[in-house]
Amino acid sequence: MKIYISVDMEGGTGIASAKHMRDAGYTRMCKLLTQDVNAAIAGAFAAGATEVLVNDAHGSMTNILIEELDERASLISGSNKQLLQMEGLDASFDAVFFVGYHAYEGNADGVMNHTIYGGAVTEIKRNGEVVGETAINAGIAGAYGVPVALVVGDDVLCREA
Repeated sequence: MKIYISVDMEGGTGIASAKHMRDAGYTRMCKLLTQDVNAAIAGAFAAGATEVLVNDAHGSMTNILIEELDERASLISGSNKQLLQMEGLDASFDAVFFVGYHAYEGNADGVMNHTIYGGAVTEIKRNGEVVGETAINAGIAGAYGVPVALVVGDDVLCREA
């Protein structure tokens, strides 16, 4: 079984404000995020995965601490990704996990809510319904026939998903 993990940051453990992703707080949050990802990797392998691909998909896309990442997983890191948060996904995967995700822009109760690029994108609709990165990326996964099996973030995101 082959698992794809797309990792954003705003919905990660401990992140409650933009300040957490700057300066001294950023290093700490990268460590916590890497631990979140490792928990997802461990769960995937415990459930029978034979291969796990992790896509570091927040901002500069260099947030996961490579030296602390579970060695059983492969990592895509850095920008210049045509599929951005879904780079590397194809029909050969059995499931997708979204780790560290957040609610869409305008979902006021969500922690660090935004869509794609905070100040520039105010709303994206699909079939008349407001959607965020979770729905957009689930659509990409669906285009490849790969189901989303796990969404990790705050309670607002989970209701949205």
